[in-house]
This record gives sequence, C-alpha cells and structure tokens, in this order.
Amino acid sequence: MTPLQAEALRIYRETGNRTETARRMGKSRATVRALIDKAEAWEAASPGRRDAAMASNIDLGEAGIAWIKTDADGNVTGRSQMVKPIKAQDDPAKIIEAIRDGLAGIAPAGSVPEPVSVPDICAVFPVADLHMGLLTDAEEVGEDWDGKKAKRVFEETFGRLVAVTPNAGTAILAQLGDLTHTDDQRNVTPQSGHQLDADSRYFMILRRAVAAMKAGIDMLREKYPRVIYRGCRGNHDITAHYAVTLALAEHYRDIEGVEIIDHAGEFYAHEFGRNMLLLHHGDKAKPERLVHFAAAEWPEMWGRTRHRLALSGHIHHATAREIGGMTLESVGTIIPRDAYAHSHGYSARRGLVSITLHRTQGEISRARIGL
Repeated sequence: MTPLQAEALRIYRETGNRTETARRMGKSRATVRALIDKAEAWEAASPGRRDAAMASNIDLGEAGIAWIKTDADGNVTGRSQMVKPIKAQDDPAKIIEAIRDGLAGIAPAGSVPEPVSVPDICAVFPVADLHMGLLTDAEEVGEDWDGKKAKRVFEETFGRLVAVTPNAGTAILAQLGDLTHTDDQRNVTPQSGHQLDADSRYFMILRRAVAAMKAGIDMLREKYPRVIYRGCRGNHDITAHYAVTLALAEHYRDIEGVEIIDHAGEFYAHEFGRNMLLLHHGDKAKPERLVHFAAAEWPEMWGRTRHRLALSGHIHHATAREIGGMTLESVGTIIPRDAYAHSHGYSARRGLVSITLHRTQGEISRARIGL
C-alpha cells in the first residue's frame, strides 16, 4: 500500500464520504475512489499476495495481480502469465469511472439565488422522446426539424412550462428515454438496425442532448431549492443515455441542491410522502406486469404510499390507465413525426406537461404547454 493510498483510506474512514475525501485531498472523486479500492484490496489480500506485489512493484487491484502465480493460500509459487484484467464492458463501474475521468476538466455549474421552498409540494417534469438528432423535411412530413431547432424549441417550451408550474420544495426532471435519435455514428436503431434520418454527426447530437438537459436543470434550479434528474434508457439511446447522465453528474457534482441519479437501472422509484413515482421508458414491461413488478420490487414503498404513478414514453402520445392501485401514464413529446410515423398515419398532440404532487393529497394540479 502506498502512502497516498493509505491517506485516502484513512480520510475516507474518518468522513465516510468519497466526495469529502476528494475535497480534502485536492483530487478528483474518481482518483480517490481508485486509491481507496487499491488500499482496501491490499488490506484484504493474503500475506503471499502482498509479498508478491511488493517484490514486483505493482498494485493490488480488483482484477488481481499481474505476472504472479500463487497457490490457494496466496503463497507465491513462481512467475506466470499476466492475469486477464476486467474489461470495461464486463464491469459497468469501470465505464462510469472512465467517463468521469474524461469529464474531470469540465468547469462546475455556478450558483443561483436561493429559490422559494414549499416543502409539501413536488413538481414533476416528464420529458419523453426528444430524439435529438432527428431530421425531417417539410415536403415529406409537413415540418422541417433538425438538432438546432429541437434544442431551441425544447428550451423555449420547457421555460414556459416552468414559469406556469407552482413553486415546490423539489422538482424532478424525469427524462423518460430516447433523448437521442441515434446511439452511434451508424444512424440505425441499436437493436433492429433500422435506418434513421439523422441530422448530424453523433458527437454533435450527444453534445446537444447534454446541453438541452443542462438548460432544463438550470431553469429548475432558479425556481426550486432541490432538483433531481433521472434519465431512463430508451430503445434509440441504449448507451447514449449513460454518457448524458454521467456528463451531468460530473457537471453538477459539487452543486448543493442538485441530485443526478446516475445508476443504470431500467426503473427508478421515488417516494414523496404518500406518493410513489415510477419512471421507465415503456418499451418492455406491459402495464399489468409493471404493476405487479412495482409492488414486488418496492413492497415497503408500495405499502407506505397511496398515490402511485408510473410515467413512460416510447409511444409518442398521451395515455393513462388505472390498474391495481397504480396509474400508468405515457406522456407525449414535442417532436414532429418522422417519415416512418408519417407513412403509417400516426398523429398526436405535441407539448410538455408538469405534474404537481402534494405530500399527502397526491396530484393537485397540472400545467401543459402545447406546440
């Protein structure tokens, strides 16, 4: 164990918090996490593995020791081939750390005046199927649309929605999936490989998606003391949504009052008083199955709550059903129809909504801005 690893482990055990440890040491959170992991691996290692690491001047890590062969008790038996390291695709944590390291140089978000707090109120802003990078042509589908227009229209519409939504103690930006139209430079759907009408290079699409969500969070910060962002996986952005979420997490990592939920689960459940809010994209679990799943997956939350709402996107229009003690609702989107939807005769109202929840009374109001 190096002196730096020992120091990181000592401070972490004093504070119980990696972020505070990173602040005290003047290092990034990703660096501190790596130091702590190696120090804990050293403490957990057998004497034989420690001797081997010292003799070869290498670190003990989660992937094991390179170039050393040991028996079952950890005793060195001789030289050997390198132990195969953990690949990033085999360990989601490695992906997260790699992206965080790459974003370490981004300047953090600035401060805003303290907003008015109404603790018994929570404002939910579901945003579904923005498909940043979608390209349409007015001659073909009735409206021209591209990445620049999508970002501008979203920010204008979302800003008007925030203005007419009541003050609250907490605001939740519920990004329900398909934030980007493409998942890589091939411009096809990730699973079926269907060709997509894409506006720009993937890098530009991803950058505009991050910028749009950052704009939404900053608008909410000006009005609400606590802002929570949770992004969901869509069928168009299976991996892109990870990059957006982690970029936002890095940007707001030191900003009090902003919480970026950065775990990779398909579903997110949030409890607010007697309210249960469940977020997902809506392309997999059928409504009846989802109700049973929610009750089984979060039984304590289900039992404590009375007003239960599941929000999804995917189908690009608004629907609502009540099943077994939970309302399942899909929300619409602001984007126009693409060539596929137009050719199949699909149509729906376009706009954004907000849902205001009272801690004990459930939903008490809604606001909608249409296009």
